[in-house]
This record gives sequence, structure tokens and C-alpha cells, in this order.
Amino acid sequence: MLEYSGASTAVGQVDEGDTVTDYLVMEKERGITIQSACISLYWGGTQGGVDDNGGRVDSKMVNIIDTPGHVDFSVEVARSIAVLDGAVLVVDGVEGVQAQTETVWNAMQGRGVGGMGGEEGEGETPLPAVGAINKMDRVGADFHKAVDSMNEKLRRRGGGTARAVGIQMPVVSDGEGGMRGVVRGDVDEGLDGDFLGVVDLVREDMRIIKWTDRGKVERPLLEVVDLDDTTDPDGEIRRKASVCRSNLIEAVADVSDAVGEYYLMEEPVPSSVLVAGIREATISNSLVPCVMAAALKRKGIEPILDCITEFLPSPLDRGARKVIGLEDGGGRRKGKKKKGKKKGEGNEEYPVGHPMNDELVALAFKVVHVKGRGGGDGRIVFARVFSGTLEARKSLRRVNPSILLGSGGGVGKKSKSKVERPSGLLELMGGKMDMIEGDVQSGEVCAIVGLKDVETGDTLVLQGGGLENVCLEGVSAPKPVLTVRLDPQSSEDERKMEDALRVLLVEDPSLSVGGEEERGGMGGHGTLLSGLGELHLEVTKDRLNREFGVDVKVGEPIVAYKEVVVGDEVLGGGMVDFEREIGGKVMKARIGMSVERIEGGMEEGLTGIVDNKVVFGNDAKRYLQMGGWQEEGEGGEDEDEDEGVGEIEEGVEEDWDEAGGWNACTVAVVDGIKGALQRGPAGGAAMTNVKVTVENIETENGYSEQEAGTLRAAAAYVVGKMIREANEDGRVETIEPVMAVSVSVNGDSIGAVVSDFSARGGQIEEVASLGEGDKQGLVGRVPLKKILGYSTKLRSLTAGSGVFTAEYFAHQRVQE
Repeated sequence: MLEYSGASTAVGQVDEGDTVTDYLVMEKERGITIQSACISLYWGGTQGGVDDNGGRVDSKMVNIIDTPGHVDFSVEVARSIAVLDGAVLVVDGVEGVQAQTETVWNAMQGRGVGGMGGEEGEGETPLPAVGAINKMDRVGADFHKAVDSMNEKLRRRGGGTARAVGIQMPVVSDGEGGMRGVVRGDVDEGLDGDFLGVVDLVREDMRIIKWTDRGKVERPLLEVVDLDDTTDPDGEIRRKASVCRSNLIEAVADVSDAVGEYYLMEEPVPSSVLVAGIREATISNSLVPCVMAAALKRKGIEPILDCITEFLPSPLDRGARKVIGLEDGGGRRKGKKKKGKKKGEGNEEYPVGHPMNDELVALAFKVVHVKGRGGGDGRIVFARVFSGTLEARKSLRRVNPSILLGSGGGVGKKSKSKVERPSGLLELMGGKMDMIEGDVQSGEVCAIVGLKDVETGDTLVLQGGGLENVCLEGVSAPKPVLTVRLDPQSSEDERKMEDALRVLLVEDPSLSVGGEEERGGMGGHGTLLSGLGELHLEVTKDRLNREFGVDVKVGEPIVAYKEVVVGDEVLGGGMVDFEREIGGKVMKARIGMSVERIEGGMEEGLTGIVDNKVVFGNDAKRYLQMGGWQEEGEGGEDEDEDEGVGEIEEGVEEDWDEAGGWNACTVAVVDGIKGALQRGPAGGAAMTNVKVTVENIETENGYSEQEAGTLRAAAAYVVGKMIREANEDGRVETIEPVMAVSVSVNGDSIGAVVSDFSARGGQIEEVASLGEGDKQGLVGRVPLKKILGYSTKLRSLTAGSGVFTAEYFAHQRVQE
């Protein structure tokens, strides 16, 4: 893309480790993407920016974020999706949709990454996408089958609404110096001919876009040729292409009124109408238009860029992002009159976060540290500007849900939004960053230097600009499933490791670090580092050694077990007395609570992980002076019972303290509950998927800030008592992570692989030919603990030819 658009003079290859976006040493060595990277380019169209009528088409600016495909680095996908307007979903032309494809798709649909997301919520609308079916030069590649797999696994089975539809038809060599088209069902003819090009089904004349190889150094020669007696002597390509175009028009007609009118009247659909219909359907998440490519041979790149500029939404199409904490309930701010507008236009009111709104709203979606850049610890913040203008040296206020609502990782902790001044703005080009002389406009991405405390998910607003009490939803990180013990080899290594981990936790929110109090009965000493998988932790250990000079020994992986309440019955209810003497002081309180399970939204026997939730009933709110409570007979009994700690309702703002959090007693109750849930009664693992409702609170002298310590201890006691009693009644169980596994092996090894997989307690869903030589594939699920170190065993079973992918799928009850 960079070479063809003129943004770069040379093309790199992942296998050679010389791509622009895979710039880290580890990425070059391993030949994989580990961190997301940003680039920008301009594109004016495959045919030199000429429209149907021969007019010039202006080039469009495209900001691209290249994300990893490996599930261990899915936090990069999550934070990139938070700032994207659209996506190119790359699908293997031979194997079709794979496990990691489904993971990325789920994130694009707003369902979290790999099922590991945190709290449930509405989130943003699904991300519009175009599909790129890659590896069309490989033996067994089948464009139509790959598109069908998208509809089967992503739409029907995965719960997506968008229908994948091909907007091209493959053209391959006929083996005799000519060309032939390939449609669905052409299996008998074989699909292994050389991939030459495509028929563009969107244009009425259905011309062929053809690429001719010119060696490894020069890019293929692109030709756009007409279907005539020379290129299609027997009319076979045109006949097949006509069928494919009719299918495309029918699919678009279902979701586009304009195309539907032509379809019902049985009139030819003009190219411009079909383009507009596909664009409309893509932006509304009704269709995923699919094209094909052979990226290694640099074929099919130009049409992908065409799809990005023609079908994916611009910032204006996406409109305003969801904003939390608007003071006036609507957050509408007047946009200034834009240049080129007629008199009377441009004075409409646009919501906060809309590209036409003049108030600065930007999201910090990634943080890296580069020595010698940015001052201090070298922190560089990647940010997307959603509205307004970002300028260097103008003070910014960082806001996030935790600061604004007093909730999040340290629920209710006193935390103030800080004001910082950027020292400069950088243009992003993979690992290269150049200083920006001017400002950054809405819709653009940049890097900011000079910020000392900004973290991933922070919203940046202009200090004094009138939007200091609003923020975007931020970025959710996947939950860790695997833990290792880190043992530094000297006191100096221990000091360096502590400093290094502080940096790495800022850069990677999917990592977590725990000490002895979070060991959960695992025993031993050292620091516990948790991540998304073996590769994730291996790369982190590598970074500790290479970048920070830490000599550290890493223990064997430990699975992240959890404990959950079993059944639908609500635990507790009624007041519980608490009395304890500490240091001669008697602590007394009465608290009424109930505990219930939050369902993870999975099939029977499986559960997704959902963050624990604390809510307050009407009587508890009244005691805590939280606001939002009602006198009896004023709006119904317990009307606000489900109002959460982290939620705002009108009229509550006056009850916040100056730091933006809840009062000390509310914080104490929440902290006590959280502490009690850190160690479950069944085996010491943390409780999850728990909703605790605080129904009532009583103390001898009524509400007082001095009662915070008592309430913290009382809340922990009551919750602990309820879950212990539930465990005695068999109402608590330990659950473990289950991985979705896809294995590819030679046909003569499949029997041994199937036998071994079953012996590991795996559930096999499918064993089938992959259509590439004698390759066989196995798809199934297996507990994470049973597949640790599986790569070594697989190599042994398959003489080194087997490969596999494993991604988190859900949790299930621990198998004996």
C-alpha cells in the first residue's frame, strides 16, 4: 500500500523482517506483528483517480493502523478498534475464517476481544469493514469458499449482521496462454491455476484488472482490459461474471432502496448507483464487500485501497462517539461556520465528539516509551482526534471514567484529572516519527510528546475549553489467562525489574502484576506476571532482558483459575450484624446485602468472564448520602436499586467530593466488597461474574466519615460470610480457561493428532481437508492447562510439519 500510494519508495516483506510497520527487533526476528503501528497515505484510485465520466477524483487521506493477528496481542486490536472508523478484515484464501479471524471480528462487533472483555455495555456500533481474501496464489485458494466461510462463521454462527459478498470474480490461467473466470462450484475444473487478476463486478462493463509478474524487484504490471473477442474469445468470462454481478446486485438491493428500484424494474444498475449502494450498506453494517489479493506477489493491492476510499466511512459518516458525563445531558456545542459553506449553513449544532464540533476531544489509545524522545521516561502517546484541533504547547486535561466517576480499577479512589502541556506533535510512519510543524485536525492520528501521566484510554480535552467533565468510553483490555513467576537474580535486577514493569504495564494494559496477596494459594515467592498466553509472556520476558537489562528467571506457567456462584438463586438478604474490637476500639455496623451471579452469555457449561459489579439500593443510598434516593411513596419502592457505583444520574453531582469520586464511606464499602472477592472460598482463586447489591446500612451514630474503616471491614465480612456459606452448600465452583484450537497437519499425521487431542480432554468439533495438498485440519476446544507446551508435542507427532493456533474461548468448570 505504501509503495503503490507513493508514501514509500520500497516494499518490505514480513518474512524478510523489513516492513515499515513491523519495526521492533522481536517482530523482525519472529516474522510476526507484535505491536500496532500507524501510517498515513493518499490514494486517488486504481485508474489514476478518474471517475466514470472521465473526471478527476481527488486523492483521499487514509490513516492505517496495522494490528497483530496473534490472539496473545489482541489488546492491540482492542485499542485500535477504539479509534478506527472502518477495517479491512484479512481472511486466508485457502483456510477461510480461522480462530483469530473470529476473535478480531468479535472485537469489531463491540463484543470484546476473544470473550475476555470486562464489563458489559452498549459500546460503540459495530465497525464497518471490507474483506480482503488473501493468498489467492496458493494451491487450493478459493475466493467464493472463503466468502462463504465469513457468512457461516462470522454472520450466522458469530452473530454478526453484515453479509459478506464478493465484488470481484477471480481470473486464473487456463494453462494454454489464455484466461478463465472462476465461479462458485468450479471445483471439477480445479482452482490451482495461476492467479492473474479479477473481474470488477461493480462497473457495468465488468473490465478485467490484470497483474503481470515482472520479477521480485519490480512490482507487477497492472492492466485494465476490456472483455472482448481478444481477451474472452468464447465469452466464458463474461457469462460467469454476469452471473456474479447479478448475485451482487441482488444482495445490495436487499439493503439499498436506490439499487432495489433498478432491481425490481429489471433495469441495468449504473456503476455510480451500485457504488453508492455498497457504500451505504457497508457503513450501516449490512454488507462486507470482499475483494481478493496475493499480497506476497503484490497483486490485488490497488482494489483494496479503492475499497477503503470508496466504501469505508469517513469521520463524518461515523459521527459523534459516545461521551460520558455531559453536564447538560445533551452535550451539544455549536460548530463554527466552515469554509466553502453557503450562507446559513454550518451553524447547526453538533454533539460533543462530532468531527464538526470545535471543542477538542481526543483519545489516547496507545503509549510507548522511546529513550531520548519526549523527555522524562520517554513516554510517547498515540492519539486520535475526534473533534476540534490539537496543538502543541496548549495545555490538555486528561479525563477517564475512573477519574470522572470514581470507578474503574480503583473504584472510588480519590484521583484528580491532571493538566499537562505537550511539548510537540509527531507524524507516525511505523517506527519513524517526524515532528509536525502545525496542528492536528479532527479525524487524524498523531503522537504526542511531553506528557508524563497520560495512559491508554485517557480522553484529552483542552484546559479551560469547557469540556473538562466529559470523556470517551476509553479502551477495554482483555483479561489475562496465564501467569508466570518472575524471580530476579540479584537485588539490582529486582530494582530494575520493578522500574521496567511499571513501564510495561503502562504500555500494555493486558498485562498485570501481583504479589503475595494475589497468589491465590499458589505458594512460592517472587512477582507474578499475568498475560494472554505463552507467547505474550515470552515476549514480555524478552523485553525485560533486552530493553531493560533485567536478568530474570521465569517459572512454569500457571493457569488463571476463577471462582463463580452457581445457579440463579440470589444469596443473602436481610441485615447482618458486624462487631469487632481492634486496638481497644469497638467497630459495629449492620449491613444488608445480596449476591447473585452475572451470566457470561455463553452456551451451557461455558461462561464468559464479566467484571464484578457493586450496586446500591435505595436505603443504602440514603445512608451514604449518595443522592438519587427517594423518600417512600416518591416514585415507587426501590426504584433506583440497580444504579451502579460508576453511573451518573442527574442531581447527583453535588454529592461528589472535589476529586470527582464518591464519599469516603461509599469508597470503603466498595473496597471491602472487592477485597472479599479477591480470594474465593473453594480454592483461593478470585471470584468473578458476581453482582453485589448493598441494600441497607446502619451504624449506631448514623452517617459519618469516621465510620469508613468500620464499613470497609463490615462489607468484607458480610460478603465473605455469604460466599463461604454458599460454598458449604455447593453453590461455588472453580472454573478454568478453555482455548479454541485450530491444528493444521499433513494427512498421514492426523490420526495421531486426533488421538492426542482427545487424551488432553479436548472436544473435537471438526476434522476436514484444508484443500491444500493433503493438509488436514482439526478444530476443537481444550482446557488451557492441557495445552501448555503443545507446540513441542505437535512437532514430535508430525515430524515438524504441524502448526496450530490457540485462543481464549471461555471458562468452564474445572475438569477432574
